[in-house]
Amino acid sequence: MRKIAVHFPIVIYPSEGDGMRHFTAHCLNLDLLADDDSVQAAVSQLLELIEQQLDAAEEYGADPFRRAPSQYWKMLGDARPVPHELLERVIKEANARRANTVPSNSAIDSSQMDVRELQLV
Repeated sequence: MRKIAVHFPIVIYPSEGDGMRHFTAHCLNLDLLADDDSVQAAVSQLLELIEQQLDAAEEYGADPFRRAPSQYWKMLGDARPVPHELLERVIKEANARRANTVPSNSAIDSSQMDVRELQLV
């Protein structure tokens, strides 16, 4: 199997869910979203969705990429990078969780991620 490096631009923005503040993590080149009550949980869920999308595309010979609408790419440009320590911790936890559940062909590393959080005033 040939391995390729893929860059995953991700923007995190506040959202409302059940009357409580939530965070949405949005992978822009796959147009996948995950929502949770913390940045860390939303990113962790999104990493699982990214892997599931890539695994399914490989299994069925499909193209996993679907570009998010342009307003989300603009949000990425306006956002600040998530601290590297947080990103490393989230990725390490997600990779460990996957290793204990479903065998995977790949592990995600931070060099593939451009994770930024949009701060609304």
